Amino acid sequence: MEPSLGLAIKVAVIGLLVLLVVLAALAGIVYLLTRYLVDKKEEAPATEEIAAPAVAEVEEPKSDLTLAAALAVAIARAQAEIQSVATDITTGQMDAWRQFGLQRRLNQSSTIRRTK
Repeated sequence: MEPSLGLAIKVAVIGLLVLLVVLAALAGIVYLLTRYLVDKKEEAPATEEIAAPAVAEVEEPKSDLTLAAALAVAIARAQAEIQSVATDITTGQMDAWRQFGLQRRLNQSSTIRRTK
């Protein structure tokens, strides 16, 4: 072996050993911290436990009328989205940049599309 190659191997081995010792020390510190520093359990006051069932009793079950109204609103919003995209497509000439923009808009989530 050449002297420089032997020196390089020795430095690499020493560096690897130092790295392993430091990692073992860090693992030991983490082990000791998790063993002796334990999170305290939260104690819920008794008043909240009594108040929770009262709130559940106040809520009324959803009737067929409210479910139908929610469904009607969802359908109307979906149709409004489709119509707005359709009007954007039909107005003006279609070039590559416009098609790219429309494709990006259609690929966005519905909440982002509604804000524009």
